[in-house]
Amino acid sequence: MPDLMLLGIEDQVLELEPDENPGDVFPCLPCEGIQGELRAQLYAQLLGIFFDEAESLEQLTLEFGPYGPYVFKLDITIVEHLAELSEDDIDNISASWAESADMSSLHLNDEDLQDVLSRFIYNLMHFCILTRQETVLSVFIYSDG
Repeated sequence: MPDLMLLGIEDQVLELEPDENPGDVFPCLPCEGIQGELRAQLYAQLLGIFFDEAESLEQLTLEFGPYGPYVFKLDITIVEHLAELSEDDIDNISASWAESADMSSLHLNDEDLQDVLSRFIYNLMHFCILTRQETVLSVFIYSDG
């Protein structure tokens, strides 16, 4: 299963079973091939921090086995920053992200790449905004490994 961003209450997320599809239980959106390393590059760019520090913004919350799947919770620092972004900023952020990171793993032409990156940022940003409206919710990344 490709990586998913999901919105949920942490206690309920911790009850996920290894064979359970999180999309059947929680609101989920696809990460569209944007793996952890690319996400960390985005976080580093947005917060003006080093890559190593940005990697720690996805905190391992649930591990079903040594090879996954895994559930990571987004740190409040990046959640709050994303929630404050304007939709008008998305194109500039995605263009800068595309220039600063190796996106070859996505196998997309430039136009499609911009669409995917912009859609990813838009979706993640709106999940973060929802956590402000419903403070019991958190943003998670479900990853097969």
